[in-house]
Amino acid sequence: MRPFFFFLSIFLFLNAAYASIINTDIIRRNSVPVVSVNDDVVMVKQSPLIRVGDLVVIARIVQDDIEVIARGSVENVQNGLLLILLDSKTITKFPKARDRVVSLARLQEKKYEEPPVPPPGDLIPDEPDSYEPGYAQLDFGPYKGKFESGSPNQANQYKIFEFDFMNTHLMWYFDFLWRIGIEYQTSGGSVPLRSYNREEKPTKFQETTLAIHYRLLPIWKELRPTFKLVSRSTKFTTENDDEYVLSSTATGTGLGVNLHYLFGDNRFKSNRTFDWSFNRLYFDLTYFPMYSAKDEGVTRGESSTGSAMELAVGATTLVHLGFVPFFKRFSIDISMGMSESQVAFSGAPTNSPDGFYSIPEGGTYKETQNFVKIMIGLRMEDFVGKMLKPR
Repeated sequence: MRPFFFFLSIFLFLNAAYASIINTDIIRRNSVPVVSVNDDVVMVKQSPLIRVGDLVVIARIVQDDIEVIARGSVENVQNGLLLILLDSKTITKFPKARDRVVSLARLQEKKYEEPPVPPPGDLIPDEPDSYEPGYAQLDFGPYKGKFESGSPNQANQYKIFEFDFMNTHLMWYFDFLWRIGIEYQTSGGSVPLRSYNREEKPTKFQETTLAIHYRLLPIWKELRPTFKLVSRSTKFTTENDDEYVLSSTATGTGLGVNLHYLFGDNRFKSNRTFDWSFNRLYFDLTYFPMYSAKDEGVTRGESSTGSAMELAVGATTLVHLGFVPFFKRFSIDISMGMSESQVAFSGAPTNSPDGFYSIPEGGTYKETQNFVKIMIGLRMEDFVGKMLKPR
């Protein structure tokens, strides 16, 4: 049967070619160029001319000469490329880049109709972007670092501590809207902090971040940018009642960019019991042009305005554990970075009840933070998105 299909494809190809007086332009319009070849797999860009399941022929065009050199079938889609498995018995010449791949369904068309010319001023819609599968990641891990407050006076002068929190992180890219993703992150815990009188005061810190991501196609090889809109809030509460350590909340809205080089598939799969894949290296920068803080009890002013910035670098590795039921793909992410904020207060301060010190009005305060995160969790397919995706 295979020789029969091969000769049938040659017959249909030659029939279409001679019916068009060997018009190579028609063949080019109804074919897709080969991008690369790996053993007996030919890769081409996704195109409405070829679909998964099609029988295809590979043709080589030299000037006005058309030669059928192999036959195959479209088996799968990966990273925006169609994978074509060649029938080894039909290969007369090994395919290479710039050869043409033609679906047999296209070869049977008797006539090529030129698309109508749109009237001036009408917009021609672009072809849809390459599809990138969605995924979800849920991970946990230690969030360690040092927090320091920079103050022009006694207010928050003792707000300096090292922390060891537990961080929870969720990243979800939708399968049905592949460019869009959401990210949620929260961390916090008790802070080892002493007051001016060297007494330990119960103190807690909580930080929550919510972001909407918009990812783009690669700009160079596998270097991919992602833009994001970020909202962040922090809450610092202490039982200290003087000006040296203040209870305060801070909120900010900002814009960020994530640049990462993708080394392996985001949904890494393997048939082995144990396997791993280095997934990505990334650089993350977020700037908050709108950042403000508000004190409770003793205050540095009635209102504030400021800005904040955070940057981080990191790497992610995916691990496949075949012996684990259902969840088999795990992620290990290690990152380090720093953040800095600067806030200017206005309005009358509220001083400590003891009345020994008056906080100056209109002060500008800085806070810096250095951190390291080691996150371990699950990397999953977007099962919810697959159910919602239109067919």
